[in-house]
Amino acid sequence: MSEVKARANALLQDALGPSEERIRGTLRDVGFSSSAAEAFCALVRVREATAGDLVRKIGIPDSKIYYALDELAEKGLVEVQAGKPKTYRVVPPKEVEIRLRRIVDADYERRRAATTRLGGLLEPLRAATKSPATDIAYIVKGVPNIVARAQSLIASARKEIVILASDEPFFRKVEADLGKASRRRVRVKLAIPDIQLERDLEKAAEVRSIVCNCLLIIVDAQQVLTMTRTLDGDAYAITSTDPTLVQLGLDYWASPRCCVM
Repeated sequence: MSEVKARANALLQDALGPSEERIRGTLRDVGFSSSAAEAFCALVRVREATAGDLVRKIGIPDSKIYYALDELAEKGLVEVQAGKPKTYRVVPPKEVEIRLRRIVDADYERRRAATTRLGGLLEPLRAATKSPATDIAYIVKGVPNIVARAQSLIASARKEIVILASDEPFFRKVEADLGKASRRRVRVKLAIPDIQLERDLEKAAEVRSIVCNCLLIIVDAQQVLTMTRTLDGDAYAITSTDPTLVQLGLDYWASPRCCVM
C-alpha cells in the first residue's frame, strides 16, 4: 500500500512540475523575488506551513524565507496566523488573481505616469536647445514609426497643421489626433481624397480635394514630414525643420496642381 501511495505521489509531482514552473515565472514577471515565488509554490502544495516547514521542504535559507513570506503577505497572496511559530497559507485562487491584477494595473499606471513625466521634462529641454547652423533632415523607417512620429508632431502643434494626404489608410491613423488638435483650437488644413471625416474634424477643418499623390504634414510652419511608400508596401519618411523644405510643403498646399478647393 505504501508503495502505491509513493508511486501516486511521484506521478502527482511530475504532473505539478510544469504548472509550478509557469506559476514561478508569472510571479517573477509581475515583480516577485525568486524566493517568494518558490515559497508560494511550496505553500500551494500544502494546506498550511510554518517558515521552518518551508525551509525543510524547499531548502530556502532561514535568512531569506522570512523576507519571502513577508513579501507574499504584504502583497496579499498568503494569510498569516499568529502563533509561535506563525503559520502561513495561500489565499483562495480567485483572490490571488485579483491581487495580481491589481499589482499589474498599479505597475502599468506607474509606468504610464513616468512616461508622461519624461515627456514633460524633455519638452523644455528640447525647446531650449539651439538649432544647428544647418538644419538636418532625419529619416524614419516603417509605417508604425512614421505614424508615431506624425502623431507626435500633431500633438506638438500650437497654431496650425497642414496635411496633404492622398494615402487614406495613413490619414485614418492620425485622424483622431487631428480631431484632438482642432479641439485645442489648432487650425487644421486638409487636402485629402473625397472621404467622410469625423464630425468634429469636418466642422473645424479647412478641407480641399487632393490632386497629387503625396503625403505631407507641416506643423506651425516650422516642421515638415513627408512620407514615401516603397514597392514592397513599406514606407519611409523624412522630417526636418529646414525652412526651405517647410516652405516647399506650404507651396504644395497653395498650388492648384496639388489640391483644389
